[in-house]
Amino acid sequence: MKLDDGIDKEELEEVTGPAKSYARFGALGAQMVVSLVLFILGGRWLDRGLDLSTPWFTVLGVLLGIVAALWLLFKETRKG
Repeated sequence: MKLDDGIDKEELEEVTGPAKSYARFGALGAQMVVSLVLFILGGRWLDRGLDLSTPWFTVLGVLLGIVAALWLLFKETRKG
């Protein structure tokens, strides 16, 4: 069966080996970076909005971002 752009669906499902691993873990890396950046930016925004002298929410954002990134890693690697 051909998809709209001319790619054969069966050929697409047969992608294995390094290409599949690169795509899977590349997407995982991007998700980890995005979650970390969003939590850090949220913490900085709160620190500036509340006019705090110490960056408590930025530190909390870093910690929550690391936890979220590790959770994504754990969830993805459990799929097998």
